[in-house]
Amino acid sequence: MIMEGGDRGETSTGVTLLTIHTDRDLVLLSRQGSKEAFGELIERYQALMARIALRMVGAPDAAQDLVQEAMLQAYLSLQDLQKIDSFRSWLYGIVLNVSKGYLREQKRRSRFDFALDDEAPGDLPGGADQDPQQIAVERELHRLVLAAIDDLPPAHREAARLYYYDSLTLHEVAAITGASPGAIKVRLHRARGVLREKLRQVYPEIAPRFEPNGYQGRRKNMIQVNVVDITKRDDKFIVILQAEEEERILPIWIGPAEGTAIAMGLRAHPTSRPQTFDFMAHLLATLGATLEEARIEVLKEDVFYGTAKIKLGDQVKEVDTRPSDVLALAIRTGSPIYVTDEVMEQAARPPAGWESEIGPFAPGEGVEVILKEFEEQRKKMVERKEGEEKKE
Repeated sequence: MIMEGGDRGETSTGVTLLTIHTDRDLVLLSRQGSKEAFGELIERYQALMARIALRMVGAPDAAQDLVQEAMLQAYLSLQDLQKIDSFRSWLYGIVLNVSKGYLREQKRRSRFDFALDDEAPGDLPGGADQDPQQIAVERELHRLVLAAIDDLPPAHREAARLYYYDSLTLHEVAAITGASPGAIKVRLHRARGVLREKLRQVYPEIAPRFEPNGYQGRRKNMIQVNVVDITKRDDKFIVILQAEEEERILPIWIGPAEGTAIAMGLRAHPTSRPQTFDFMAHLLATLGATLEEARIEVLKEDVFYGTAKIKLGDQVKEVDTRPSDVLALAIRTGSPIYVTDEVMEQAARPPAGWESEIGPFAPGEGVEVILKEFEEQRKKMVERKEGEEKKE
């Protein structure tokens, strides 16, 4: 029996009823005008609401404001809740929606700022230095993945969207859906299988014919390397590779967008939304594929050529790629990186020779400088935007 008396109802033992009521009871009380009941509902889920909002937008102050907005929306819309037993997932859905709305507005303003700012950095999403054809392909892939997710059974669709599209953790998805983490793992596994088949039918290019397992072709001698730093020289970025057992380093000149993406991957630098290479990593996971190797195999006329070795089930495929692209992806997937002996002999050099050309070689320092400049540029844009808003 639901009791109300004074601020809170109590049992004969003095235990507050609101703390032992189900969500359903508290929703009914809230609909009758009990602010205490609604406060108890919010208290139960506020911590996870804050974590979800922070994960979505990446800014603590903005996340706190979005949680407050979500709470207000929930209070005003409580009468519209059709499935009373689904209050938790309904509430988290509101948090996700207000967070997405915030990100859309930030993206719209950011694009407007870039259009007006001749000095806007080209390494931010949507910069003018990106290949229009590549952008179109990525958008089409994104659209196809989302369309395929929409065709999944409801439980699988919800898990896939929250995990892959909203970038929530397994435990956060479990908390929102009310299922166990183990059940979410099963749903995601089954969803990946269905998605793989659907995407093959709709867009065969996503999963091309793979060579049977065991096909080796001509295998060159390879040296495993690590990305030890990224440095800047004028408007170009230089990714530096080095083998664990060697002193020599291999510098490769790349563009600012790819350089910043690699630097962000090396430090797992937070972003408000998944960037291009984050999306590519999620896409591989959705298809059940893995990037087995990233290879730098050829240096011809001062141009490096790379290869991505992708495995899907018991089949493999090698795809030609720019070194910067496959390196940025490999860093996010934790895949090994290799360079042929021939390329190392052609282009690798001792650190002393590099220092005479560029300056002191201190692995990791360049990454920190790039990320610091990136944040300073972003902060300046935010401050400029806030100043313009105050003038209005």
